[in-house]
Amino acid sequence: MNIDIATTVKVIIVFLGLGLLASIIFGYRSIRLGLHLEFFRKRRDLIAHGWKLFFLAIGLGIVALIISRFGEPVAYRYFPPSPTVTNTPTITLTPTITQTPKDTLTPTITETLQYTYTPEFPQEAQQTVQTPVGPDANSEFSPLQFATKLSKDGIVTDNETTFPSSVQHLYGGFSYQQMALGVQWTGVWLLAGKPVYIESKVWKVSSGGYGYTDYPCPQNQCSPGDYEVQIFVGSTWKTSGRFTITGGAASGTETPTPSPTSPLLKATATPSPTTAQ
Repeated sequence: MNIDIATTVKVIIVFLGLGLLASIIFGYRSIRLGLHLEFFRKRRDLIAHGWKLFFLAIGLGIVALIISRFGEPVAYRYFPPSPTVTNTPTITLTPTITQTPKDTLTPTITETLQYTYTPEFPQEAQQTVQTPVGPDANSEFSPLQFATKLSKDGIVTDNETTFPSSVQHLYGGFSYQQMALGVQWTGVWLLAGKPVYIESKVWKVSSGGYGYTDYPCPQNQCSPGDYEVQIFVGSTWKTSGRFTITGGAASGTETPTPSPTSPLLKATATPSPTTAQ
């Protein structure tokens, strides 16, 4: 078994420490035993033997200190350490040059929209208003969903964006909350940006639930084109939705049809939800 010099020195110090400890223990016992003997000669011999063990412990301690301080340097003087062979690769591949761009172009100008489009309450709907129209900030609406029929609970559950020109009746459904009784509701149906149908009435149902605005197509056939439906509470726009009716080109822009006597939103009086659905 190969043991290096450092380990050998440590082992010697451990053995010297054990010898020091044993000398102290046996020396103490010898002196204590000699003090209790009645015979002078034996008492003197035991006490003298105990003191010898104490001096031996002191000597072992001194030797241990000397070896711990000077043992390794002296040993390395007579037994120099031999070099340890380490396997190293003979060839190390290093990258030559990686070209990096010196200048990085960063955009200096970020384009932002100067105007945000918000639908305005149309002039055509003013004639249908039955109550004072003012701003509204409390009520909330979900985006509109479009379908050709209602569920058995009177709710628009489908969400279609394209209809044939043969469609006869359209529904735009939504969920709402925090509605106040007595406010004016207006639903505006637009074709190519121009109103083709308007319905408006004072709100008299629940403050939260599901509702819809509907559009009966003239002559049971809607003109093809891109439609948009806008919902207003008072003069405040709340939500919009878009859909397309396919077919030939539109024959012309229809005349807006105000409907002040028909219900604006034929909504189901469901309990008020916490958020719009």
